[in-house]
Amino acid sequence: MRQLTYLLILSAFLTSCEAENQERQTKKYFDLKGLIEQQIQVLQKRKPMIQKTISMAEKSEKQQVKSVDWTKELELFTQIDLNKPAYISSYSIDSSANGMKYVLKETEKLPVKYLTISKVGGKTTQIEALVSNENYLYQSEKHLKLSLINEQLSDYQIDGFQKVVFGDKKDFKINGKIAQ
Repeated sequence: MRQLTYLLILSAFLTSCEAENQERQTKKYFDLKGLIEQQIQVLQKRKPMIQKTISMAEKSEKQQVKSVDWTKELELFTQIDLNKPAYISSYSIDSSANGMKYVLKETEKLPVKYLTISKVGGKTTQIEALVSNENYLYQSEKHLKLSLINEQLSDYQIDGFQKVVFGDKKDFKINGKIAQ
């Protein structure tokens, strides 16, 4: 009975080590999700004021907000992380000292069309992506841009449109600027 218990414990340990190795190995692309999660933690502690502008159909609303659910606010940026099993080998990579650009290969059909990471002195300064979805009933496009100063989120923008087959195209734009 003891041998069986030891065998089960050893098996569980090896399985957890294998899962950790797979997690590390699947980080083929820039760890955007990790960067956003780190920014969320910092922002939740700092609780900065955010000046937000939301524009839809030629109507614009500005507001200053102190209490923000950062996980929800930055969810779209978390979703564009390319380190998902279905995305591996779907992007061509162009990297330089100034950053890297991931472009969806022509043979692939995924929503993230490109992701650009800009760097200065090895520090990430800007993230930019294009997300596009289309089917018979619906079409949407989102251009996402996030800027960092000293590795801290300074502002973000999301602009794009949504269109339902029998409806009008609805343009939208969201700007968020974090008070430093």
